[in-house]
Amino acid sequence: MNLFQTIRCDCLVIGGGPAGLSAAAAAAESGLNTVLAEFLPSPGRKLLASGSGKCNVTNRLPLEEFARRYQCGMHFVRPALYAFPPEALEKFLTANGVPVVAPDGFHCFPKSMRAGDVLNLLLNRCRRFGVNVIPECRVETLNLANGAVRGASAGAVRFDTGRIILACGGMGYPALGGRGSGYELARQAGHEIIQPVPALVGLKSAEKWASQLPGVLLPDATVRFGKKLTGRGELIFTHTGISGPAVLDLSGSVARALANGGEPILECSWESRNAGEYRERISYWQKHAGNRSLKGLLGATLPSALVRALLDAAGVPAERCAARLRAEERERLVSAFSGYPLPIAGTDGWEKAMATAGGVSPSEVHAGTLASRIAEGVFLAGEMLDVGAPCGGYNIQWAVSSGRLAGASAGRGGTRLKG
Repeated sequence: MNLFQTIRCDCLVIGGGPAGLSAAAAAAESGLNTVLAEFLPSPGRKLLASGSGKCNVTNRLPLEEFARRYQCGMHFVRPALYAFPPEALEKFLTANGVPVVAPDGFHCFPKSMRAGDVLNLLLNRCRRFGVNVIPECRVETLNLANGAVRGASAGAVRFDTGRIILACGGMGYPALGGRGSGYELARQAGHEIIQPVPALVGLKSAEKWASQLPGVLLPDATVRFGKKLTGRGELIFTHTGISGPAVLDLSGSVARALANGGEPILECSWESRNAGEYRERISYWQKHAGNRSLKGLLGATLPSALVRALLDAAGVPAERCAARLRAEERERLVSAFSGYPLPIAGTDGWEKAMATAGGVSPSEVHAGTLASRIAEGVFLAGEMLDVGAPCGGYNIQWAVSSGRLAGASAGRGGTRLKG
């Protein structure tokens, strides 16, 4: 008695996020009999939660600059992004009943502000081209022979296929399907996996005062990590430390340093003033507002709770008037406000991570096709690849663009299996 069910297909896509759905539709459109295997009861759970349910699909940065924002370097992401750039994604959504708006002139969302509209469009596209979507299907094993894929196994289900697209996503939001199972499948195909760490995630401060200001928001902070990485924008204090756009893009690199045993320190400028500007400002106060307290003067542009914490960290009494500020106190004050060294003790973890840093190195994949350099018939898309997408629409754009390229590449020159 045969206890196994065998499904023959031209192409098996593993993962039902935006990368997997885009890959499946592209493969099917090219004429391949395509099956999509999704671990959860329905595809796109994480997409539904993106952007707090509003779904920041892309942005309007010029394409060349858009490609430069990925940490892996623009040369790897360029083929996928140029084949299906941000303006193409906008047109695709709008032409298919999901008009796009950019409330701030830059970040693009569906006009309805509902991620579900984007998901339904991707699902409908799969249906249109006849993709067989199999939910609650946990693919655990790739079947390979002589360096080429021959199929995959999911419990009692065996897939007989010569093309597999790994689009399983990362490890963020495990309750919504972030398991990192695709990395094990990639490992079976012969790929080495760069250790996944949380990215686009809040950071836990090693200093107690930073976690005692939950809800305090700074509209234009600058945060530096090392010599090359800088984040600028809103910074939000949380119950554990700091978050917000100024922090999120750096968080993957900080998490990597933590995983490697380092003790990362961020240099924080709490508003758009450098050290020289703060010195000039203090000198002006000493001459023209000498009787006023530093707490009141600094509190005119910064939250008073933060001002008190930083004055304390600098060892300057909050009620000290500007005229009585000594030279060494001034320098400590300038440092605290223009480049505070904030030690980081950890991240907010996978439960709150919007993305993953790590996975398959781009060096093991052909940029022009997203085909594996190691296993014939294997393609990779989305967060399977360690591209380092920043916050602000880059992740969904990469998911869709890379999925379409992987699917089209799988179908290019392929013929349908008989029977």
